[in-house]
Amino acid sequence: MEKKFYSVTKKDLFDLFSRLSATYRVIVPYVKNERLYFDDFDQSKEDRIELGGIRQSQPVKSFISHSRETVFSASERENNPKPFIIAGVKGCDLKSFALQDFVFAQGDTEDPSYVKNRDNALIIGNDCTYARQTCFCLAMDAAPYPEKDFDLSLSPVEDRFVVEVGTEKGAALAEKYRMFFKPPNDADIETRAKNREKVSEEVRRYVDARGTPDTKTVKGAVKRNYSNIPLWQDFASTCVECGACNLVCPTCHCFLLFDEKDQGNARRVRIWDSCLYKTFARVAGGANPRRHLYERLRNRFDKKFEFFPEVMNGYFACTGCGRCIEACPGDIDIREVLKGVANGTKWNKPPHE
Repeated sequence: MEKKFYSVTKKDLFDLFSRLSATYRVIVPYVKNERLYFDDFDQSKEDRIELGGIRQSQPVKSFISHSRETVFSASERENNPKPFIIAGVKGCDLKSFALQDFVFAQGDTEDPSYVKNRDNALIIGNDCTYARQTCFCLAMDAAPYPEKDFDLSLSPVEDRFVVEVGTEKGAALAEKYRMFFKPPNDADIETRAKNREKVSEEVRRYVDARGTPDTKTVKGAVKRNYSNIPLWQDFASTCVECGACNLVCPTCHCFLLFDEKDQGNARRVRIWDSCLYKTFARVAGGANPRRHLYERLRNRFDKKFEFFPEVMNGYFACTGCGRCIEACPGDIDIREVLKGVANGTKWNKPPHE
């Protein structure tokens, strides 16, 4: 659709969120100790809401494809939750929707829970206002600001936001509450562009300082080094198989189904799974085609940087958000693994940072 812009003050935006809370679950990012996290909108905590900053520690996928959910119950009724709004979604999370939609909504069979949550959600994107050392979105064909897959987006400019409309759903909301959305100021549009370039330059500096390879450099590298077992053993040498890298990743999507019964009720439950877990690939009878840790770590990179680019026309299943770097207790840095794979050399691991 044709680009359309508005301007909204921070005060009016929070007033809007307050009104919307009557019919929507409104989820916004809060800041605590320089970390951002999602929680329900609370007007009494407006001073802690951060519609800027960088991406949240929690991936947005957790609101669409829940970490634990009942997919069938013999006696429990299916609930119909309120539609929800997620505000403050950064570019790296927005990029992940393409893969999640491909897996759960565009195959031969749609996942009904995922599709319902996607339809129920209104996504409000948000520019990053600074970068962190672990950010490398530009190397992975993403950006520190919304590019697509948002209904509305917010770009901070002083005490207000430039609002960009991304979908008909977003346009309908802006029209319904047009008392809050004012005509944009040309100077604000220019400031938005300058702010975006400033943060992009900050990310570029981090990417260049690390020598983080981009998707063109990474393309085909995992396949070329697939049989270089010492290389993968080196990368996996400090992995503790906790699965944190998978669970915080916005594009990881593997799940496990199991049945449980209590007080006469039987249900089937789905939980997130991790390809780093020893039992991930185990089949009936106990056979495990990836019983070695290096094979499981290699599988993670093979899927992200070989499989999905092949089946999704060049889409790399990493958005450069850096969450896995921060979450890994073994100090495994995906950027360094990519450098090693691209060059075919082991990782000379630096001291703990």
